[in-house]
Amino acid sequence: MKAAAPPKLRTLAIGFTGETPAFEQFLDHWYPIQVKQKDKVGRPDVDSFEAVMTREDRTKGFLVAFDYTRDALREIDGFFRKSGKAIIALTVREILDEEIARKLA
Repeated sequence: MKAAAPPKLRTLAIGFTGETPAFEQFLDHWYPIQVKQKDKVGRPDVDSFEAVMTREDRTKGFLVAFDYTRDALREIDGFFRKSGKAIIALTVREILDEEIARKLA
């Protein structure tokens, strides 16, 4: 009489981080966030944030400040039209008033 074959074991591929491939793919989906403690964020701040988004190849980023200059908002709009990458400009007031749902849609 033959001995019963051992049950087949299921294996799971694990990447170098020790996580599953699906989790490793999830790790690449992140958004840059910058919070500025200034009265008004200007164009130079936006330019710096754009550089990070371009270098990291991100399609969306979040910039939080008390307020923005007209030049900063114009630069954010121009960056989107030029590159298709969106910078979501949030104010502290919008966050405190919970008005951000319409901006994130």
